[in-house]
Amino acid sequence: MFATTPTFAQKNLNFERWDINFYATDEAKNWVNTSDASSYGAPKVVFKEVENPADGLASVKLVTEYWSEGANYDVDTLVGALLQQSSFSKRPKSFEFDYKSFPKTGDEVLVGVQLTSTENDSLIIVGEGFFSSSLTQDNWTNQIVKIHYYSNLKPKNINIVALSSANATILDGSLGYAKIGSELYLDNLKLSTEVDKPKELEYVVNVFPNPAKEYINISSTNPTEQLIKIYSLTGKLVIETSFTSNAKLDISTLPSGTYIYNVLDKNTNQVSVSNKFNIVK
Repeated sequence: MFATTPTFAQKNLNFERWDINFYATDEAKNWVNTSDASSYGAPKVVFKEVENPADGLASVKLVTEYWSEGANYDVDTLVGALLQQSSFSKRPKSFEFDYKSFPKTGDEVLVGVQLTSTENDSLIIVGEGFFSSSLTQDNWTNQIVKIHYYSNLKPKNINIVALSSANATILDGSLGYAKIGSELYLDNLKLSTEVDKPKELEYVVNVFPNPAKEYINISSTNPTEQLIKIYSLTGKLVIETSFTSNAKLDISTLPSGTYIYNVLDKNTNQVSVSNKFNIVK
């Protein structure tokens, strides 16, 4: 997805404080404008908005713009994109923000939070929550998004992202691509103070390798019969099978991509573990 090494402390989530960069364009302090190509003469896609913020003195405006010269760099469409990354060890149950959205037909805006950890040099997505919308919302609206956890691990980092066009950046383009003129206004992003407390597992479940190619192995210390359900990121159930203690699943017919798996106790139908794995061919 978009997880990398944190570079600064998490702050300025209400966009009140700004800096001016070397190219004399407004930049939201402590956020990274990942689409900034102003040194090459590209148009601005991130703006400080002081008129009619949701609260306080300022909000942020993200716009998808056309850049004719960008064709020389294989990028003629610039998506308004902000990213903040920092160390973070809590497990909030949700995040909220105020927004206005004006996506063009076939496009959608996106705001998301991802919590990660690193174990044995492998990046693990501990939990995440995303909001996307293809609808016009011309009044400031408060949105609360639940964070779904895939692991009982304590996170080490947090990534917060906002995009004026989501499909071509986060998704695979199957729902459309970035459209010129899509806009997202964002203000007052907050993480809940109520913290998720993971339940202690009575047994351990491992799914490996990750990334996988032709097959995945499942091992569990639970001696009773269990189910594993594998879903695509669109929510489609692609594999469902039962097993006891150990299993080896053939995934050779599945295309490359990211998948979500749930392991359930077959008697109680209770999910014992939920996480992601990647197929790379």
